[in-house]
Amino acid sequence: MEQIGLIGYGSMADMIARQLLKHGQIKENELFIETRTKGERLQALMSDYPNVSADSLENWAETCGLILICVPPLHVIETLRRLHPYVNRNTHIVSIAAGVPLRLLEAETEAGISRFIPAITSEAEAGVSLVVHSEALTADQKERLNERLSVFSSVREIKESNLDAASNLTSSAPGFIAAVFEELALSAVRNSGLSKEEAFDFLIHSLHGTGKLLIEKKMSFGETLERVATKGGITGEGAEVIRASLPDVFDRMFDKTLKKYELLTEQAEKQT
Repeated sequence: MEQIGLIGYGSMADMIARQLLKHGQIKENELFIETRTKGERLQALMSDYPNVSADSLENWAETCGLILICVPPLHVIETLRRLHPYVNRNTHIVSIAAGVPLRLLEAETEAGISRFIPAITSEAEAGVSLVVHSEALTADQKERLNERLSVFSSVREIKESNLDAASNLTSSAPGFIAAVFEELALSAVRNSGLSKEEAFDFLIHSLHGTGKLLIEKKMSFGETLERVATKGGITGEGAEVIRASLPDVFDRMFDKTLKKYELLTEQAEKQT
């Protein structure tokens, strides 16, 4: 089994490391981590897995066949440059950063490159991981990475041109869903005698059950609405309001987030 390196150790890196270890995709002594701040998150991992190594990449990068860069977008290019003396065309480098396209990554290294957009839902072994592979990667390298990721998520290869919009539906979606349904719960509180705790509890269980119906029963959104909304009934009245108001909200959300991705790309380009 090949050695794996992680550079940066935020919440997503922690999720990836723990899932790979939990599912036997790597042994403790084969995982190497470099992070500038060795805080509570890393200390907790090393308490659970004491044979994981936390050291400067200069001391392990040359021996790792797979290296995941988990630093913020505007630190990715400098990290690739630090890696340059220690990697070769047989090394597989994976960036989880938004807004830094393959063409900029490929220009900095001879190693094979993939972009991986994880989702926090993978902590519950659910959700979708988005992957874009460099054409320079071998079929075996692509397959090995996809197999590793599939132990804790559903892996979908996607065109890079669609990656930013798709990320809104996978990686960012839990945050957007939380924001939308928090407002729904708070509206119920304002319009009733329900406590915030009651409203949140009722809605969270409804979300969980709706997700199970959509996945396990393979129901579409439209079919779910038809099952709940009787003709001329209360649910239909509410759904009409939502359909009249929310399209503009979501179009503005996509416009703002896609512009942010474009800005990150422009800033990354200035570093090359």
